[in-house]
Amino acid sequence: MKIIGLDSKQVALSKRKFGTNTIPGVRRKNAWQFFLETFNDKINLILLGMLILFFVLAVFGFGGYIEPIGVGVVLLCVGIIGTITKLKAQKYSIDLKNKTAVRYAMVVRNGKFKNINTEDIVVGDVVFLQSGETIPADGYIIDGKINVNNSVLNGESAECLKEPIDGFEYNRKAEITADDYVSKNLLFSGTTVQSGECFMVVGKVGVHTENAKTLLSVRNIQEVKTDLDIKLDKLAMKIGQFGYVGGVIVAIVLMTNIIISAGGWNNFIATGTLNVVHQFLNVLIISLTIVAAAVPEGLPFIITIITSQNARNMMRHNVLAKNTHKIPEAGNIQILCTDKTGTLTYGNLIPITNYLGDGSQVDFNSDLPISRFIAADILFNTGAAFDEKGKIVGGTSTQRALLSALDVNSRLFKSVMKEIKPLDKIPFDSANKFSSVRVVRKSDKKEFVLYTGAPEIILEHVTKYIDVNGKSHNINKNKMMKIIQENAKQAKRILALAYTTGSKLSAKLSDNLTLISLVSIRDDVRREVPSAVARMQNAGIHVIMMTGDILDTARAIGIDTGIIKDDNDLVLTARELDAMSDSQIKRKLYKIKVIARAVPKTKLRLVKVAQEMNLCIGMCGDGTNDAPALKRADVGFAMGSGTDVCKEAGDIIITDDNFVSISDAVLFGRTFLNNVTKFLAFQMPINIILIVLSVFFPLKFLVPAFVAVQVLIINICEDSLNSLAFGGEPAKAEYMNTPPQPKGASLFAGKTLDKIIASITEFFIVFALLFVPAIQQIFGDSEIVNLTVRFALLMLVAMFNGFNVRVDDMHLLRGIGKNPLFIVVALIIGFGTFAIVNFGGELFQVTPLSFEQWVVIIGLAFLVIPMDLVRKFIASRLHL
Repeated sequence: MKIIGLDSKQVALSKRKFGTNTIPGVRRKNAWQFFLETFNDKINLILLGMLILFFVLAVFGFGGYIEPIGVGVVLLCVGIIGTITKLKAQKYSIDLKNKTAVRYAMVVRNGKFKNINTEDIVVGDVVFLQSGETIPADGYIIDGKINVNNSVLNGESAECLKEPIDGFEYNRKAEITADDYVSKNLLFSGTTVQSGECFMVVGKVGVHTENAKTLLSVRNIQEVKTDLDIKLDKLAMKIGQFGYVGGVIVAIVLMTNIIISAGGWNNFIATGTLNVVHQFLNVLIISLTIVAAAVPEGLPFIITIITSQNARNMMRHNVLAKNTHKIPEAGNIQILCTDKTGTLTYGNLIPITNYLGDGSQVDFNSDLPISRFIAADILFNTGAAFDEKGKIVGGTSTQRALLSALDVNSRLFKSVMKEIKPLDKIPFDSANKFSSVRVVRKSDKKEFVLYTGAPEIILEHVTKYIDVNGKSHNINKNKMMKIIQENAKQAKRILALAYTTGSKLSAKLSDNLTLISLVSIRDDVRREVPSAVARMQNAGIHVIMMTGDILDTARAIGIDTGIIKDDNDLVLTARELDAMSDSQIKRKLYKIKVIARAVPKTKLRLVKVAQEMNLCIGMCGDGTNDAPALKRADVGFAMGSGTDVCKEAGDIIITDDNFVSISDAVLFGRTFLNNVTKFLAFQMPINIILIVLSVFFPLKFLVPAFVAVQVLIINICEDSLNSLAFGGEPAKAEYMNTPPQPKGASLFAGKTLDKIIASITEFFIVFALLFVPAIQQIFGDSEIVNLTVRFALLMLVAMFNGFNVRVDDMHLLRGIGKNPLFIVVALIIGFGTFAIVNFGGELFQVTPLSFEQWVVIIGLAFLVIPMDLVRKFIASRLHL
């Protein structure tokens, strides 16, 4: 049937009348909403309530206003930093979703195919749908036949056949029921085409579609926490418990000291109710600030920051992390299964040669009888098409390559378009490995069925071939197999074109086929792929190529890319793998390098077997039938040129289909994990030393190690600010020189625990030096001076230790220029400490220090650097 579609005026009118095919985005939170979330933390909320009580007590003359104002200022800073961070993370998240949500569809307008953004589809548009595509709007089928998966709407995975109904009229106002999902001709947005091709008229767009109604109703459902989130929550809970114990001990000791100083319980009570409440609240706020400091709330910050920063950096490297929680998973991949075309190779398939059944060669566009068969098969037996600008769109990369062999301005092309009419067809099926189309020659009404497919499949059913003049001869299959093998050794792929006469189109190949030609196409290995493969292998990742190509071609590409290195590497066909038991595959998994003639079930089985071995497996795919393996894999890499179903199933989209981009995704995943563990190695010693000192000083000297406002300042500077600093650490090539962490590995795996223990030890040594008589003499006996010294020393010790933690070697400033924020944060902490001490006064319970005292504090704090350098030197010599 001739399909015209809408013209530009009708499109504009429909858009005004029925709206656009867009769904409103998730409502953004504003700064005030994020600020209020600061007080979702119970500790912060309690502190806020206590500050209010302090002000009330101050009004009645008990205590001053300085301390509650100081704590209030710090709480305000915590809220502001959290608000800024969350606003940025929200922006990155929305930008990422907008990029991954862009989809395109083929429509017919003014009688010509046009590839447009699905958001530009309007009611009345005619959309051409193919296998693997997501249906972009609600509507009904008018031509063709497809099988649809409606599981997104009704949960049923069984395919539903859709075909036209003569005289059907679409009712936009009709109430949709579950029966309509499985009706004969209705199609719904979000469902997927499993097989076949058709033309659909759009009836509803945007928020009026059934899928949009469901989507809008479930947006408030909270996402399930990731494995990393759970690990961090457990860690925070354990540290928090440690902090609670410390807080209780401090409260008991300080309260006991107050009571003793008052001359006993009775004398303490006699000071008056308001004074008792004031003293009790004063102790409680110190205890609570210790608890608050113990809980590393910088962990959620750093996860948010690193996720957004990595997602943004990955976009610049042609990687879209659709599921951002899979970024760290990508860093732990142990097995990576990759496809070939477009990933290891350029993906620009070029038709090279037409081999006839006698071994001779013929040009694609020559004006010979045989050329009409070739052109008709290529032109009508495909899912690709020429759009209004003459650009080839739709179909698979192979179909587009074949179509590119035809010259649209040649006499051959024009005559075939005029003389041959397609009637119906069966699109390419990866399981059957062929497609077919029934055509009629208008001059004599003679019908043919044309086939395109894998040569070993087609040749099984071939008995004849035709020469350049269209005459039939018996075929020598051995000669054909020799041509296939010779091309395969040169990494050239062969497709077989064949035909049979008759009017019956079947999903099975007919017997007694006549060979038209063998077409060789070539796709060269990307120049940068061998080094990228070596990079992955050096990172401890076992790379397996899974391709639909024949064994010889697969082996040639495997050798060229460096996946195959020696004669012990296994190169198997899917049939050979299918014949192996799971236990055999497990034993030989790390020897398997290439699987040829791979089918979707092969990929899915390999994923399951690897996961049974507790291995983290990544899977690449670009087709609809790859979706189960992509969904099941720990990380699914969907190719940007792949089908909508494939991209929906994948976690990370590789927009340039390049293996190098996959290796970049792994690097960013490892960067994510490294930055998290570095922050832990930085923050944990601060929390532990803070708690220990806060317990030790009241027990030993009956004075607090730090007052509440100081604890909060330490927390905000060393926790929140440094989460920004470590979150900005760039990807480093050295991360690809170590094996991946196994599943279930502790956050303290590798050198992280060593760093934490070393830092704690160094911190204790520095603070122990405060009790050296010569140093004690410099600071004197004034408690306000010593309180100030302890505060300043902890701030500066942590700042210097940050340089120790950020690199594993002796070169502390290596790569610092790539993370200028680290220096900025260090300067803020250093100068901020100096400013607070000299100008904070009563507000922060500090006093100015002399030049000599500052020299000693800076010198003591700096000691952590040479101490850690000695540790690193010894560790490197002992290969620890």
